[in-house]
Amino acid sequence: MFIPRSLYYTKDHLWLRKIGSCDFYIGITDYAQKEIGKIDSVELKLESNTIKKGETWGTIYGTNKTFTLISPLDCEITVTNCILEKNASHINTDSYYNWLLRVVITIDNSTFLTNEEYIQLTK
Repeated sequence: MFIPRSLYYTKDHLWLRKIGSCDFYIGITDYAQKEIGKIDSVELKLESNTIKKGETWGTIYGTNKTFTLISPLDCEITVTNCILEKNASHINTDSYYNWLLRVVITIDNSTFLTNEEYIQLTK
């Protein structure tokens, strides 16, 4: 299982890639996509452009299981990856390239895991 060092991770199997001072891409980890199986669809449940830490913001449906997306921080959504609406299975080919959201942190109330901590979590 591949777990890049340059990303942040959550206990809910999300990764975050910092792309600016307060901007991040959010996606699911390789571990999560393997647990889900072949991904059939991604359903984002975004009622507004902001989400709070701990809030459910979507669901990923796969052959093995359904995966609930839970926000790791308070943030404002700037972009959703519309490519995944048509081809959700792209996540299976490269889960660290195919992000779900681009967000700006509004309140930094997060606790992220390092690469090493996430490896320990998934053992």
